[in-house]
Amino acid sequence: MRRLATLFLLALGACGDLYTNSASTTQTTEPPGTSGAPVTTSGGSGGITGATGEWSGSTGDPAGDPGDPEGSIFFAVIGDFGSDLLPEAAVAGMISARAPDFIITVGDNNYYDGASSTIDRNIGKYYHSFIAPYHGTYGPGSERNRFFPSPGNHDWNLGNLDAYTGFFRLPGNERYYDFRRGPVHFFALNSDYHEPDGVTPDSVQGTWLEQGLAASDAPFKVVYFHHPPYSSGYHRGSEYMRWPFRAWGVDLVLTGHDHNYERLQVDDMIYIVDGCGGAALRTFSAEEVGAQRGTPDVFGALFVEADPKLMTLSLVTPTGGLIDRVSLLPDLPTSWTTLIPVDATWRYLQGPPPPDWMLPDAFVETWSSGPAPLGANVGGEATLLMPGVTTYFRHVFLAEEAAIGAPLRLKIAADDGAVVFLNGVEVYRINLPEGPLTPENTASSAVGWWYEDKLAETIIPSDALVAGPNLLAVELRQHNASSQDLRLAVELATGQ
Repeated sequence: MRRLATLFLLALGACGDLYTNSASTTQTTEPPGTSGAPVTTSGGSGGITGATGEWSGSTGDPAGDPGDPEGSIFFAVIGDFGSDLLPEAAVAGMISARAPDFIITVGDNNYYDGASSTIDRNIGKYYHSFIAPYHGTYGPGSERNRFFPSPGNHDWNLGNLDAYTGFFRLPGNERYYDFRRGPVHFFALNSDYHEPDGVTPDSVQGTWLEQGLAASDAPFKVVYFHHPPYSSGYHRGSEYMRWPFRAWGVDLVLTGHDHNYERLQVDDMIYIVDGCGGAALRTFSAEEVGAQRGTPDVFGALFVEADPKLMTLSLVTPTGGLIDRVSLLPDLPTSWTTLIPVDATWRYLQGPPPPDWMLPDAFVETWSSGPAPLGANVGGEATLLMPGVTTYFRHVFLAEEAAIGAPLRLKIAADDGAVVFLNGVEVYRINLPEGPLTPENTASSAVGWWYEDKLAETIIPSDALVAGPNLLAVELRQHNASSQDLRLAVELATGQ
């Protein structure tokens, strides 16, 4: 084995590769007000009030069938969407075409005031086929409920949730509840200050969540609600929602409120702000701790695939742009061994590559080389490159037998979009169109603000990893031909 590995490494060296041998705004500290209206609650499971039209769909258990715990699920996440505007229609059309098993929402389902007079045209018009029972006027509902919202501040703007609880039939008290689908246990919270059971970790709602998480045996536990604990957006983070989610066993927190998209990682916990479902977008305000990737410029939805071993989230636009993708494990490794350090030396080419450029035996002796970070006009570059639409990178590294079958963690700063190949196999894509790329394809959005040099973390497939020399290749593309900045930095590690 060592002789074969040595011969392979020599062959790669002859091809010219280099390798690694390794083993002003303020945050919300109190629950924010949404209006001066007094709070009233219907309590219990909510009555069906303010409804018009005929009932459609099943009236069985609101939590529905949990399904096969060893199976896989596919669902969509939308937030800040219920506006009856063209962007909502575009996002809803994309969701319908992709046919997820169900939809969850992170609030602001019914602009502007959460009124019964607007809820059907803001929600039912676009998502009636997922709702059961559906009693609106836009077509048939679902045979079983496949729409699981959480309330936002606009849903509470009249001081109550009567229209919301009248339109939906949800588990529990309908303001906060839980349900399970396959390998994922979902906990929908009410983060608005109107919540009569409180919005602090030691409140009735907080105690309910802690106990529910402790009792769950699901591989993944997902909590979703409206007000983000951390956010670089207009509203900034709502500190009162910084509950001890990781300590309680949560794997992922999904939120909205700020009308943009952002991925953050704080204390090994991924937080997503997904407020780009249809309401008017807003720009960022100030960099939040843990910010890794984000854009205020696109409408879209999160699509999530999960099985007992892996969950992958992809933010997709109605035009097919894959803005962000992140995969996570149900259990974090106790330690990581670096395979490619962040300052590794890479071969690079700013010009047309050979067709097999991402394969281990491609001839790249004429390619330039330099240490990472590589790029232009971002700051802190170790190797300066000329701005250009497409740049190709290669790095050879060694993996021990113990790494085979173990998780692979990729950290990548990619300005603007990138495709990553491991020994010729695509293992990751970010901020590029889905499907085969053509020379005309550019990045789906521009990376700016404070994200250009941020290392965004994800788990990637390790099937193509071999003991001995391996090749990681990256194709980096800019948003347009006039872009004057670019960045690539990569860290690869294997978990134990």
